[in-house]
Amino acid sequence: MSDAKDPDPAGHAEWFRPPTRREHVIAAWLFIGFGFFFLAMFYLCYGWGFRWVILVLGIYSIWHGLRHAIDAKHTKPS
Repeated sequence: MSDAKDPDPAGHAEWFRPPTRREHVIAAWLFIGFGFFFLAMFYLCYGWGFRWVILVLGIYSIWHGLRHAIDAKHTKPS
């Protein structure tokens, strides 16, 4: 409860730091990997109506992973 009355909020800046280059790369691989998993599930679940939601999740996951990869490329190594 003492955090709400903390006179120096900048003292905890490390709690909310931006992701490092390594973390962007890890996130990119995870999102892209899950995206391809969802695309495989879309292919394997033929005839199931909910599979279109899985397709959208897969495409969005790959898109988000590519955005992380681009951010990793533009982030300075720490």
